[in-house]
Amino acid sequence: MTIVMGLDQHRGQITAEWIETETGEVSRARIAPAHREQVARFLHRFEGLEVNVALEATTGWRFVVEEVRAVGGRAHLAEPAQTSDLRGSKKRAKSDRADARHLRELLMVARLPESWIPPDHLLDLRARVRLRHTLSEQRGEWQQRIHAVLYHHGIGLLTAKGRAWLDSWGCRRQHVSRSRSRLR
Repeated sequence: MTIVMGLDQHRGQITAEWIETETGEVSRARIAPAHREQVARFLHRFEGLEVNVALEATTGWRFVVEEVRAVGGRAHLAEPAQTSDLRGSKKRAKSDRADARHLRELLMVARLPESWIPPDHLLDLRARVRLRHTLSEQRGEWQQRIHAVLYHHGIGLLTAKGRAWLDSWGCRRQHVSRSRSRLR
């Protein structure tokens, strides 16, 4: 038996719609909360079947793909903007059920605009690089804020007086000793 499924994923819940291709029976479910354990419990019923699942490449897709693969299914990651374009102009309000159905139907007729799912080691590397980049940007933002607050008090850190003020608080000595210990 082959199952073709569409999942509309949000942080709070996931809406699923699937069809058994042999019988044509359409079923729906809501997975809440949208956490790994609930997704695994839901997908367990399809273990051993041929399962194809379409979901959009939005926040949280990775753990859902991992759980689909854990039951022997095949995940298809849809590009959100192109998927939305294929829906066309809205005739009525969009719903999670309609989104799940749309993904399922696109997958069934082989029109799903798929995104590449990188291997796990690349996903891990991307996550680390993005986190480091974000932390570096935030470090610079915090440095600018600190400079701005001190400047409001008439203290410029890039002057001899500013460095002396830092020394009086012990700030520079701690920074220097910490950086020296990292070099050892």
